[in-house]
Amino acid sequence: MILDSFDNAEEDFRRRQVIEARNEAATILAALDKGKRSPAWGKLTTDEKKQIAKLEKALAAVTAEDDYQAIRKAIDALNQGTMRLAELMMDSAVSTALKGKNMDEADMGEGPTAPHPMAKADFE
Repeated sequence: MILDSFDNAEEDFRRRQVIEARNEAATILAALDKGKRSPAWGKLTTDEKKQIAKLEKALAAVTAEDDYQAIRKAIDALNQGTMRLAELMMDSAVSTALKGKNMDEADMGEGPTAPHPMAKADFE
């Protein structure tokens, strides 16, 4: 039984990689779907949207295959292709959270400490 496990270990590892890559792809595709419903999506150019759609379709197609490297490559490509969307979404979230607040009103949590007084700033 132990010898069989050693004989099958490489194949088991390969299967696990594929499953984990498929799960990551599903998570990324779900996040992209959510991103398409955000106001940041409207700030992208038509060309950017077309490129993202192309990368999304490519990732969806390779997840049906058992090729870990192809899935990984498509995940990385879509991550890179949606970088600007992620930045716009983050900017929007931060702006909304801090709009009309100054440093005293902003909830900074525990945050880092400094050996000098913090300068006040207003957020617009």
